[in-house]
Amino acid sequence: MLRAPSERDIPAWFARATDVESASLAGDPVPDDISAGERWFARSRQRFADGKAIQWSIDQAGVSDAIGTITLSFGATDAKAAALGFVLARAHWGHGLGSEAAREVLRYAFETLALEQVTAEAAARNFASLRILAKLGFKHSESFIDESDGERCERFALDGDIGSSLLASNAMPADMT
Repeated sequence: MLRAPSERDIPAWFARATDVESASLAGDPVPDDISAGERWFARSRQRFADGKAIQWSIDQAGVSDAIGTITLSFGATDAKAAALGFVLARAHWGHGLGSEAAREVLRYAFETLALEQVTAEAAARNFASLRILAKLGFKHSESFIDESDGERCERFALDGDIGSSLLASNAMPADMT
């Protein structure tokens, strides 16, 4: 289930953010204390109010805390495009939950927001995220080095016409079946 982030998500966010491997795969710095979670929440609310991003907390039945977050970020130059980003707590890796959440956010992006393209980036060593993006029909557009940390990353794009047809049929690209 996807829902708006709330203050009750701060401890779960902090637990995910201080998992060194998870933070490294996401390209995020490890926060020093829980006040970073308060800043994360305030920034999430402000970015939504400014029309720069929509972020959802990912909930799972039977789990009291949010298991992750997923975000659509909007650039200043192209109103018909957004960037997708997601992170899950380690205990929930490999269960298809990232794919499920991303599929629903993409459906919203293309059907409700009428976006023409969604992009995504992942560290080249983040094999799980790379598999999710491929499974959802994203096409590789370029490799690059993240200047902030020297990490080799991959950039992908999913055009609205392809994304909408894949999501409508719940089909996977032919090369991924």
